[in-house]
Amino acid sequence: MVSQLNVDKIYNEGGDNDSGVNLATNDTVKFDIAGSTKWTLNSSGNLFPAATSQGICFGVTSDTAANRLEDYEEGTWTPIIVGSSSAGSGTYSTQSGTYTKIGRTVTFECALTWTNHSGSGYIYIGGFPFNAANQTYYVVQTEQISLGADKVSFTARIAASSNQGFLINSPTSGGDRAAIAMDTTGSVNASGTYQTS
Repeated sequence: MVSQLNVDKIYNEGGDNDSGVNLATNDTVKFDIAGSTKWTLNSSGNLFPAATSQGICFGVTSDTAANRLEDYEEGTWTPIIVGSSSAGSGTYSTQSGTYTKIGRTVTFECALTWTNHSGSGYIYIGGFPFNAANQTYYVVQTEQISLGADKVSFTARIAASSNQGFLINSPTSGGDRAAIAMDTTGSVNASGTYQTS
């Protein structure tokens, strides 16, 4: 009985002998196809592809682009307040953001409180971790921001092909919504989902 077999590679015997398991690197298992490594299992137990275009296909029995998940990422981002006419700069007491990206879909949260700002025009929230493919609305909760008479603010918008967009206020009695003018102080909590290109 063989208790241990020491080899560098386990490749297919028939055909062109260029696909199989590659064990030549210490503490690493590589999966080779057509003579090159496609996937690697490292010493931490993490499995990753050789190229970002590779992924895992769900719900199909063949390699179909529409069913291939090629990206997963989670992290933090730093939201900022930007003036639409003049960007300006702000002083923040709260400035935090998190996101999760699965494929093209980005889900985010952020919290912002600014005590002074030199920008002008409308209030834009900027610094989103990825540009939006299309114009997208999301939910916000605002405090200490001057709104128009009889108006409320519960939405904001990311512009298409951009990583920023403006806050919106809407009349309580109905009617057209409008962007909110820059305020030197304010607080915003927001969350939403958008698609990248």
